[in-house]
Amino acid sequence: MVPSFFFIFKYLNHNSKKSSALFYYCIKFISMKKTLLLVIFSITVLFSHAQLFKQPPASNNFADSLNKIVLDFKNNFNNIQGNKLPAEIDADTYLSKICLPAAVGCKIMRYHSVQDKSASWQGIMYAGDSYEDAMKMYKKIFSLVKKTKLKGIEPAGNNFEGEMESTDENVRFAVSALRLKTADKRYKNFVAEIALNNNYDGWEVQLNLYSKKPDTEGGNVQ
Repeated sequence: MVPSFFFIFKYLNHNSKKSSALFYYCIKFISMKKTLLLVIFSITVLFSHAQLFKQPPASNNFADSLNKIVLDFKNNFNNIQGNKLPAEIDADTYLSKICLPAAVGCKIMRYHSVQDKSASWQGIMYAGDSYEDAMKMYKKIFSLVKKTKLKGIEPAGNNFEGEMESTDENVRFAVSALRLKTADKRYKNFVAEIALNNNYDGWEVQLNLYSKKPDTEGGNVQ
């Protein structure tokens, strides 16, 4: 390597014009090479950083997840029941193995009732201080549930039916109930209830799935 540099230097020393041009192109080549390496390095670092912090994609979309939860109602939510949580008043509470995309948390509740042993499923879809954000989620969840066509109950598929209850910031509580349209007796009183609550911690939007007899005195459930 040393002799090579010696002969290059000797050649350049006797050919000043050629040496100037060659020196210029060498410097330019080295500069371009360094720039290219820097660009490649930067892209590699950025890609690695993005891969490290990228959120994993949801395994199921809203309709698919809702479908699986509703189908397990006929098993009283036993197949999707997870670990036990601290008990609530009059109910044993468990984690749900299936949750909805963007939900804060999902759980199954088994009430201490002699007459009704059916469990209920609950997903917290929003929890925060913003009424506007809570209202957006309230409307969004209602729309998503109503648009979902369930598979696996009847061959033709099943939908939820009902109307949304409107509210404003002065009303601290609102509930919109959608009843499952089906001839399957196991789902006779099955309802999806979207609730908007305001408490000391702020606003909360819930999706509740459970069995509820029709309100003969009027109200949202038809």
